[in-house]
Amino acid sequence: MAKFEIAEKITGINEGGYADNLADRGGETYAGIARNFWKEWPGWKYIDKYKSDYYKAKEQNRTKLSLAAWINASAKVKDEPVRELVVKFYKDNFWTINRLDQINDQQLANSIYDFGVNSGKGRAIKFLEEIFGLKKDGLMDTAVIAAVNKSNPKQLLQAYNAKRESAYRSWAVGNQAQFLKSWLNRLKPYKD
Repeated sequence: MAKFEIAEKITGINEGGYADNLADRGGETYAGIARNFWKEWPGWKYIDKYKSDYYKAKEQNRTKLSLAAWINASAKVKDEPVRELVVKFYKDNFWTINRLDQINDQQLANSIYDFGVNSGKGRAIKFLEEIFGLKKDGLMDTAVIAAVNKSNPKQLLQAYNAKRESAYRSWAVGNQAQFLKSWLNRLKPYKD
C-alpha cells in the first residue's frame, strides 16, 4: 500500500514557500496552499504575522529581503507549527480523502496525489475514471480503487501522465502560459 510520506516529500519540492503571483488564480500561496481557495487554513495566521513583521522591519529599514524571502525564512526559523499545518492540510485534503493509501503502486499514488494537489482532488480522480470508462464524479470509490489496483501500474502511470501533460498544455493559454514549464516539471519524478 502506498505511503503518504513518500508522495508528500516529492510533491513538497514543487510546492515551495510563499508566493503572490497576480496571474495565479489561487492568489497568495504558501507551500502551494492558495488563500483564495483555502481561506480557513490555520497557517494563514502565521503567514499574516510574518507579513506584519516584514512591513514593520521594512519601515524601520531593518531588512533588504523581499516579502517572500522574509516569510520563507521566518517559517523556517520560528518555533511555530507551520510545517505541521502544511503536512496535515495535504494529508487530509488530498491523500486521505482520495484513499490513496489503498493504491498498491506507490508511483501511481504519488502521481495521482501530485496532480490532485496541483489541479484539484476531484479532477485527479476524474482522469482515472476517464481512463477506465467509469462514471466521472471525481470520487475515489471502490470501483476506481479496484480498477487501479488490477491494472498494469506502468501502463496506467504512462496513460495518466499523458492525460496530465495534455491538460497542462491545454491550460497554458494567455497569462497561464507562464506556468507551463513548472507544470511539466511536475511530471518528471513520475516518468521512467
